[in-house]
Amino acid sequence: MSNPFKIVFIALLLLVSSCDYFHLKKNTVADEVVASVGDKKLYKKDLSKLFTSQTSKNDSLIIRNNFIENWSKKQIILQKAALNLTTKEEEELNKMVNEYREDLFINSYKEALVAQNIDTLVADHTISEFYTANQNIFRLNEELVQYRSLSFASSGSVDAKVTKKLISNNTVENTNQLLENELQYNSLQLNDSVWVTYTHFLELYPSLKNKKKSELLRKNNFIVVKDSVNTHYFYLKTFLGRNTIAPLPYVTPVIKQMILHQKKLKYIKEIEDKLIQEAIQQGTYKKY
Repeated sequence: MSNPFKIVFIALLLLVSSCDYFHLKKNTVADEVVASVGDKKLYKKDLSKLFTSQTSKNDSLIIRNNFIENWSKKQIILQKAALNLTTKEEEELNKMVNEYREDLFINSYKEALVAQNIDTLVADHTISEFYTANQNIFRLNEELVQYRSLSFASSGSVDAKVTKKLISNNTVENTNQLLENELQYNSLQLNDSVWVTYTHFLELYPSLKNKKKSELLRKNNFIVVKDSVNTHYFYLKTFLGRNTIAPLPYVTPVIKQMILHQKKLKYIKEIEDKLIQEAIQQGTYKKY
């Protein structure tokens, strides 16, 4: 039997045998059978969890029929697939299913331990130390930019000359004045401390896509784009080129996840070693 067939059969076997998936449970003789495939039966009680008090009669009928059809289809395919298995292949598949089941139990147990015992808080100094020690893994594969922008109706009352001066010089006074006049603008973005990728920058402002990269990626670069209705001002404060080291604020979320992952692996290794030692001491684990 080919590997793809084995994979499909395992998936079907796991799905069909899962009581949670099919909402199946122990049934009494009095239960009404709604479908059967060979010696496998689907009972009316097995459908009870499919509906709520808000489900209409028409919707209930559709849901019921779809469930029965899907259940029957899986059973028919599973039983047909089983007929094509040799004894050796069946043993191999059962072994794979059991190993998969064991892995689910183990991983679930480990994840529960990690969730209960691993502190997800990572100190700033820890992040900084990790960054300093591993800077080469944080080289950029795309340019980053910091910018400010605004747009306004070209035919409106906005003083273009004054507005250009305000956005080009990021002082507290200029920022406050722009914010006071915010209702005059169609859009306003003054947070130039955040790094964004060049690709995302262009996605946010499609009007810039016709500009050459060399025209845009300049420090302290003031850019004007006009369309039939609006005037757009962009002040590109600075940028970082490809293969340069990414700034710490930009990679801090990634570093945090890497540190937590290391802590998780270390903790799991400690738990595994501890459990082995306990089993040896208690005599439940013996090596011959």
